[in-house]
Amino acid sequence: MARKNDTQPANAGKTPPILVALLGLVIALIGLNTYLLWETRSLAAASAMGAQPAEQEPTDPVFVNISPFTVNLQSDQFGPRLLYAGLTLEVPSEKVKATLIKNMPQVRNRLLVLLSGQNAEGITQSEGKKVLAQNIMDSLIAPYNGDEEIAINDVLFTEFIVQ
Repeated sequence: MARKNDTQPANAGKTPPILVALLGLVIALIGLNTYLLWETRSLAAASAMGAQPAEQEPTDPVFVNISPFTVNLQSDQFGPRLLYAGLTLEVPSEKVKATLIKNMPQVRNRLLVLLSGQNAEGITQSEGKKVLAQNIMDSLIAPYNGDEEIAINDVLFTEFIVQ
């Protein structure tokens, strides 16, 4: 007769599959956690050292001064009006500045034609000056003598008198 202690159950040497899956999941989570901690630590160290992501270094602005000029504005209820204006253009590079200076007679002509068509009441208001600056920018970015279109960052009024 066989004793109870002599027989071993059939599953005694095997690990249940669910336990193996849980153990694998725990090991994977520990590995992921370690990786994320190392990544966070390296970012914090880089930040503490003053390292920043590569940003474009700011450049000094390039300005093109346009000497002041006087234009006749459209007549209104007060009769003929005059505009005395001086401008400075902010451009992105010295190359654009050279293009504008080389074509200064055309630049001034475009400005005189544009400004002479303005209404005095409209351009004396702050909003009117903003619209006028945008119109000047749109007029001046057009190509000059077969060159390509140029970029202008801003139009700055340095003198502005309406009489």
